[in-house]
This record gives sequence, C-alpha cells and structure tokens, in this order.
Amino acid sequence: MAGSEARLLKYLEQVTWAHRKNLPALLAGALISACLLAGCGGEPGQVKIVDLIPSPDVARDDKGPAILDGCRSGTGYTEAWTCVYGNPASERKVVLWGDSHAMQFTTPMIDLARRNNWRLVTMFRGSCFTGDVGFRPACDQWRANAMARIREEQPGLIVTATDTGDGYTLTEGEARLSRKASEPLLRRAWSRTLRQLEQVTGNRRGGVVVIRDLPRSVVPTPDCLQAHADDLARCDFKGFRKNPPGFDLEAARQVDGVKLVDPSERVCPGGICPAIRDGMVTYRDTTHLSATYAATLADWLGERIGSPP
Repeated sequence: MAGSEARLLKYLEQVTWAHRKNLPALLAGALISACLLAGCGGEPGQVKIVDLIPSPDVARDDKGPAILDGCRSGTGYTEAWTCVYGNPASERKVVLWGDSHAMQFTTPMIDLARRNNWRLVTMFRGSCFTGDVGFRPACDQWRANAMARIREEQPGLIVTATDTGDGYTLTEGEARLSRKASEPLLRRAWSRTLRQLEQVTGNRRGGVVVIRDLPRSVVPTPDCLQAHADDLARCDFKGFRKNPPGFDLEAARQVDGVKLVDPSERVCPGGICPAIRDGMVTYRDTTHLSATYAATLADWLGERIGSPP
C-alpha cells in the first residue's frame, strides 16, 4: 500500500506542478494526498460527505489533465489535438485514443508512462464514434486525421475505449437507424478500426488493447451522494450496460490478437459499483470515472495492458 500511495503522491505532485496556476487542481491534489496519508476512507458509512475527494458538488468536473492540457479536440474542430506524456524522446510508444470513455483512463496511463519510460500520446474527441463508418462529417474527419497521426507515430501499443450507450446511431441512405438496428453496423465498423490499428502495431498480438465500456448507473453518483449525505452507502449501485453485451466486446472478440480488458471486475466487483472507494468518489456522472479515482487503477491496468516492445 505504501508504494501505491507514494506513486499516487508523485503523480499528483507532477500534475499540480504543471497546473500550478489552477487553484482547484492544487486544492484537489493537497486534499487527496492528505486523505491517503491519513488513511481516510473505508466503508461508506464511516465517511462523511465533507471528507470526500473530489467534493460531490464539483465531482462532475474531475476529468483530469487531458482537459487542462487541451488534449480533447473541441466539437467544432477536426484536427486531432494531441498531448505527449512520460518521456517524449522514448522509442517505447503508446497511444491512448477515443472518445470520453477512453479519456477517463488518462490519469492511470500517465502514471504508467512515467514509471515505464513510455512516450504516451493521447487523442480524444467527445461523442465521436471511432468505428470506420460514416457517423457525422466533422467526427469522421477527426477520426481520419487521428488515424493518420497514429500511423505517423507508429506506436507499439494502442489503448482505446468507446461509449456503447445510445448516443451512437447510424444512417442508412437518408434514414436514421434505431440504436438496435445500428448495433451490428457499429460492431462491424469498430472491428474494421481495430484491424487498422493492429496493422499499425505490426499485427503484434496484444498490440491493441480494448478497455471495455464500464457499467453505468441510473442516477449520477455525485448527485446521489449529495441527496443522501447521511447515508452514503445508499449510493452504491448495481451497474448495468445499455445495449448489452456491447459492440466493443463483440468487435474485440472478432479481431484475433486484440486484448480485451474489463475494468468492471475492479470497479464493480460482483456487479455492485461502490459510490466511494478509500474516501474518493468513484464516478463523476453515470458513465465516467472521476479522474481522482481512476488514478488509483494504474497498477491494475498496467498488469493487464502490457507494454510496448
């Protein structure tokens, strides 16, 4: 435990130093450090809402350094904005790419890059389907630009994730398809993208890693915690997946050599997703982890995604 705390504190020191003009980031780093060192946390019934990190009233904005550093392309742009973490000069190259469901794993990936001397390149665009099919013109252009940038980078490891909820529906001719009718097309499109990514990594087995979309809640976790400040345990929830089992899972299984990582076994053991872990708010809404909690997954994630050659 001491080693994990030390690594998290080092990460927080680096992040808050980089954004020392951002007072909320400084305060969050200091509070998390104090919380971990003091051993706060434990069962939800033993924690008071005033002790939670991040505070539930601001947890929705706990999206991590990717937002502060401008790593997410705005919806009005088609350029693939990138950020580089770890050792920029390293030949051990890793790409983390996708929509906001990929971006939520930035904090543990940055930790892994710094520990392992990787060059980590990140590219994100919210609500943009990364499967190889026409979705929306600006998103399609961003995806093409991002794929070109990934080919240019020639990484040895590519990590990606996608939202599998109701936001991604496709058109056929002039007609907008239902989510159910879109599902097989989404699966085939994402399979094509995964095969393209495999080619970039030289078809190395395990060179492409899919992080499966997380179970979600009905009520945003921070809202529930504020509504039940006297009984925080009521906010633990049984996670569910929309459109199960999910086109990400099915596409990954169809592409030989792709490695699938399912964070639900860690985040929602036994199917129950705790609202609080070690004094930290786990979800910042109904579908995304808080950057604070996601940072604690570095060891677990690192063991499963492997390393670039």
